[in-house]
Amino acid sequence: MNIHDYGFYRIAAIVPPCGVGDCAGNADRIIGALRKSAEMGADVAVFPALAVTSASCGVFFAQQPLLNAAEDRLAYIVRQTAMDPIIGIVGFPFFFSGNIYSAVAVFSRGIIYGIVPLDGTVQSGVFSRYSGKNTSLIVTGLQNAAVPFGTDLLFEVEKSRFSFTIGGGKAFENRNTAEDNNTDGGTPLADAEGISGAALCIEPLAQASFAGSFTELCRSAAARSKQERNTVMFVNAGWGESTTDTACAGERGIYENGELLAAANGFELAAFNKTGDSGFTGYDDEAAITFADMDCEAPRIAGRAFSAACRRIAIPAIPSRGMLLVRPRNPNPFIPLAVQNNEAAWESFFSQVTELQARGLTKRMHHTGCKKTVIGISGGLDSTLALLVAVLAARILRQNTDSVTAITMPGFGTTDRTKSNALKLAELLGCSVLTVPIEKAMLQHFEDIGHPVDLCNTVYENAQARERTQILMDKANQLGALLVGTGDLSESALGWETYNGDHMSMYNVNAGIPKTMLRHCIRYIAAYPAPFLPDIKKHTDFRAIIEDILNTPISPELLPAQKQVITQKTEDILGPYELHDFFLYYLLHTDFSPAKILLLAEHCFSTEQRYNRQQILGCMRIFYRRLFSQQFKRSCAPDGVQVGFGSFSPRGSWQMPSDMNAAVWLAELEKLTEV
Repeated sequence: MNIHDYGFYRIAAIVPPCGVGDCAGNADRIIGALRKSAEMGADVAVFPALAVTSASCGVFFAQQPLLNAAEDRLAYIVRQTAMDPIIGIVGFPFFFSGNIYSAVAVFSRGIIYGIVPLDGTVQSGVFSRYSGKNTSLIVTGLQNAAVPFGTDLLFEVEKSRFSFTIGGGKAFENRNTAEDNNTDGGTPLADAEGISGAALCIEPLAQASFAGSFTELCRSAAARSKQERNTVMFVNAGWGESTTDTACAGERGIYENGELLAAANGFELAAFNKTGDSGFTGYDDEAAITFADMDCEAPRIAGRAFSAACRRIAIPAIPSRGMLLVRPRNPNPFIPLAVQNNEAAWESFFSQVTELQARGLTKRMHHTGCKKTVIGISGGLDSTLALLVAVLAARILRQNTDSVTAITMPGFGTTDRTKSNALKLAELLGCSVLTVPIEKAMLQHFEDIGHPVDLCNTVYENAQARERTQILMDKANQLGALLVGTGDLSESALGWETYNGDHMSMYNVNAGIPKTMLRHCIRYIAAYPAPFLPDIKKHTDFRAIIEDILNTPISPELLPAQKQVITQKTEDILGPYELHDFFLYYLLHTDFSPAKILLLAEHCFSTEQRYNRQQILGCMRIFYRRLFSQQFKRSCAPDGVQVGFGSFSPRGSWQMPSDMNAAVWLAELEKLTEV
């Protein structure tokens, strides 16, 4: 497998032990670490600022012997790694045009492609801050060749979308050298300068570490990568730097679009940990290497717009070693891993989700003048969440919960379990409850249109859904109420809804919620029910009902049950919703091909032996076939609030013709089946 074909590049943040002023020893350690990272499949190896000399040389940075030795050892590093298929980025002190800069050299296979001055070490009194006024500077001394110099360099790997810049993030300038005691919090992120549009922003650092500095570095990298919609990595000087007044912890981190790919704070001595930190077995000559596979194609960007003033430097393509992906595994990408792994963050996240749903409904009620809502309840996930949101909306509007009319409409496939749960929940919440059986009406309808009662086909199923929608619409008109829709984002993607049946409502609170998120929302409400059900005495019964609803198989209950057991199980027909929602996330948030989504699905699911390749492909075929064939339903979807997971609203960013052909995508899936 060539991960480059899918837009992935392996980047390594390396902190080798250093000797203060020991240019020869430092160079040897850099070469060893660079070769080791190449063996591990890295495409880019990034070292701290001033790695060749160490960052602790103080006033001796101004002395020519050290400057000459640094430049000589840099050339040695470049020569010695000429046969290694990797891009090296190494920091060193550089004398140029009458000034001394803390700079980094970018090189690959024996050629230096550019030198970039850094601004993160200027306050030592030795280094100059690069003005950037001259945007066409060329260094001619190194390798007896013309080498671009400046902060306006954009490096691009040929035949790929991989590009990177160095420096430019002022948020990282919180402390400046290994011997600077300044504890200023740094420049706000909004003041960050640099070249926009690069897939990767690299921050080589040489700054003193203090309590909390690793957290601040991670926070800055996460925020910047989220803001710029790219990957940001930082690597700080570490073991071997002088501890006369301060210490350097070798912090390093890689963040992609706000989410952690890998990080290590330098105080962890495990030889290999879950973040991808490898090789630090103690205080010896082994370098600490933190690496991850960044995605040059994520998230969706309508063409990267590079800064007009930048100089674009082409670097020859690097052969991929075809290894397995090194990335965090998130089978539920709609929920960030940071939320999944933190109870407080999880509570806050889903509190905001349900609050946004309720706020959307309250605004629509206020606009229409409706004081009441009507909702069809079935005892399933969708209608349960919609009912709870309607109750929360009533409380926000300071209305009694009996303003919510919950209607159960048992039919041919309804079981006692689902009906009972629906009724008990609505009654416990204080809603007005109404039961309207539809069997008699359906038998008359089948007779009127000449449909055999025992022919359980599409007509049989859809007629029931449309009958229920008619009842709900008419009852809403009768009460002067708003009919609340229950269909979710996953059902919309798959078209698992009856056109002009449950597909239609007056306002759909679940329109932006994937099926797997529904479970989390309901679990959140069960854990923190007070805003929905203030009476603490009822919480035990409430949680028991919710737990049984969560354990009930997902089903439209349109086909006859057998001895009160659900026979029509949605996931037996369509495949697991966790797979469909995985595909759905990348459909809505990226422009990935089916092949790349399959790669990521295998990365997240196959290693845990949850689903094999053929199971995933089978589910993908259903997903893409139904995605294209069911667009006509999404083209006339009712209004519904978007809460951040994505939307199929025809009034939003989802623009798809109802008659688009799926042949290209299905053909790619067939090719993947043959592999």
